This record gives sequence, structure tokens and C-alpha cells, in this order.
Amino acid sequence: MREDQRMARFTPPTPRSRRLGREIRRLREARGWTLDMEMARELREVGWWQRLSSLPHKFQTFLAYEEEATEVQNFEPTLIPGLLQTEAYARAVFTAGQERNTDAVEQRVRARLKRQELLARAKKSLRLHTIVSEAALLVEVGSSEVMREQFLHIVEMTRRTHITLQVLRFAAGAHMADHGGFVIMSFEEGPHLGYIDTLGGSLFLEAPDEVRRLVTVYDHLRELAMSPAESVRFIKGKVDEMA
Repeated sequence: MREDQRMARFTPPTPRSRRLGREIRRLREARGWTLDMEMARELREVGWWQRLSSLPHKFQTFLAYEEEATEVQNFEPTLIPGLLQTEAYARAVFTAGQERNTDAVEQRVRARLKRQELLARAKKSLRLHTIVSEAALLVEVGSSEVMREQFLHIVEMTRRTHITLQVLRFAAGAHMADHGGFVIMSFEEGPHLGYIDTLGGSLFLEAPDEVRRLVTVYDHLRELAMSPAESVRFIKGKVDEMA
């Protein structure tokens, strides 16, 4: 078996399993308890993403992490972030790709919309901070009507206090994220996790120095981007241009 084949199947343990491991060690050291705990039963539960056969294994792992995350920071250079996409926009994205199977497209659209429920949880809604390149606002996905609906959706979603969006204008110049987009996930317990989706496959970054590098780049982009209020006004201007 080639080294790249072995690496392709590597995924780090999920936050729930890491938390379970820490709790087991603590209890064993304190009282010698066994694995028979509520968390162990939760670990065996099947996530909704595991029922969708069209989703790649590594992306299913990403969804498991996202489900447990308390905050997501996301830089998108070419598309609207998945957590903020409308149904029409998401369908146009998947149709434009190499996926031609109608059932697979619908599965992926449903998965994208299901993910967005994290932003509307009754308790501890996922905090989202995203930086979107101006290019993502100029690429017409689907049609001008799809884009107009998408812009209006962003304006509406950013009214929620736990959702923040900043636009990185072309005028900001060169920046440290010239290799593409990435995600940084934070958890109630445990270290941050980085995620990068590339043409060569998805990468999870767990090493502290790697995650620190992503955080440094993200903070750099945050400083270069327009403020959240300016960004919303900029997107509203795009809507007005389409009227």
C-alpha cells in the first residue's frame, strides 16, 4: 500500500471521543470506574451525516467535529460559506461540479441545509465568524436571481449576534491566505482544530504550531477586511445594483 493511500484514510479522533478518553482516565485514576458511562453510549450513536452515502468519509468526520464545535472561523476565497448558503445557491454549486448524479446532488444539498441548523440551536447556537473574499461576491453562481437571494440571506443572517461576516476587498491587496480557504474550529473542551479542503484531499490540522499558523493568518485577514457593518452595507449595495 502506498504512503499516500495510508494518509488519505487518516482522520483525528472526534471531540466527543477525545473528551470520553479524558473522562475515562480521570475516573479510573480517581475511583477505578469502568467504561459504562452516558458518554460512551453517545459515542456509539450514528450521526445524521453517516446516513448520506454520497458524502466523503473525511467530510463526514468534518461534520462530526462541526456538530461539537462552539465556534467556527472560516475564510472563503471563491464561494459563499456553506453555513450561509441558500438552497438554490448550494444546488447550483453542486450541479456545477463534477457530480452529475441527481440523488447525490440532493443528498449534498440536504446535508448543507442540515448543517445550518447549528446556527439556530435553542441552546448554544454555533458562533460563526467568516471572512469572504470579494471574489466570492462577484462569481455568479446559478443566476443573478440566485445571487440576489443569497445576498439578502446573508444580510438577514448577520442580524443574529452570533453570526459575523467580513468582506475582504480586492483593494486590501496581497495577504497571507494566498493558498486558499480554511476553517478553524473551537470546542468547549480540547484544542482548536484546523481544516483545509484541497484538490488533493481534505486535511485536518491538530498540531499546535499548525493551528497557531492558521489563527495568525485569520487574524491577519480580519485586520485587512472591512468591518462587519461596512461589509453588510457593501453586500446591500450589491443587492441595490441588481434592482
